[in-house]
Amino acid sequence: MIEREFSQSKLNLFLKVTARRPDGYHELETLFLPLPYPADVITVDYDGAPGIRVTSSLPGLPENLENLAGRAALAYAEAAGILPSWTIHIEKVIPVAAGMGGGSSDAGAVLRRLNGHFKALPENELARLALTLGADVPFFLYPHVSVATGVGEVFRPVEGMVSPPPLLVVNPNFPVSAKWAYTHLDPARIGNGDREKLEKLLRGLREGDAAMVAGNLHNDLAFALYEKFPLLRMLRDTMKEAGALNAEITGSGPTLYAVCETVEIRRQVAQRVRERFAKETATVFENIPLSPIK
Repeated sequence: MIEREFSQSKLNLFLKVTARRPDGYHELETLFLPLPYPADVITVDYDGAPGIRVTSSLPGLPENLENLAGRAALAYAEAAGILPSWTIHIEKVIPVAAGMGGGSSDAGAVLRRLNGHFKALPENELARLALTLGADVPFFLYPHVSVATGVGEVFRPVEGMVSPPPLLVVNPNFPVSAKWAYTHLDPARIGNGDREKLEKLLRGLREGDAAMVAGNLHNDLAFALYEKFPLLRMLRDTMKEAGALNAEITGSGPTLYAVCETVEIRRQVAQRVRERFAKETATVFENIPLSPIK
């Protein structure tokens, strides 16, 4: 039997690092916005050879238990008391090490699909299991707009529906690890603040106010990325010059997103990026749905 599951990506429209803990991890306050595109497609074959096998459409991506999706499947099998004979294939669309949650999303999608099939764990146990795999994996079990605190593992869903403005995502086709981004964070940027900006951002999303959303984007990790990788500044500036209201890096980067007032302006911005940068330099994700998100 074969089943499929979509693995959504995410944007961080707001990311404030509030503290550095003695164990080296950072506490933060961040807004997660799930995106139905770009998305990976997870295929699970329950009639494979004994054990767990993970493959991918992307050459060089870790496979089997070296892939987080494989470790998620193993963790589920052990927690549920199941002897697995599963072959999992990942059709990769979400950029890798790009600040869009691709690996965590794949792991969350595998857990969601396995539990939908076997129904062996209640939701609270599934969430606890997801947390052992990574701080943001629980978010991807059932993605919805959320504010995360702690080290990114404490999620507070945003009440009601939000109406994001037209968004354009541009990946510069090179990876950046989260470890690099946090290691190069300027300590002077760490601390509480910008709560008013987050509240305005949430209000803009609820009201469908593109200008309010654009004016309140924030990412403490972006400053070091712009300094280290001039291409990111060039992409940001190109999108703003082409008509985007604002553009910023998501998460630990290096992917950028642009907030546009209309779909037509988004199309113009996407075209300008494609004209100025070769496809080997930047991948443009334009067709992000505009439907309200819960």
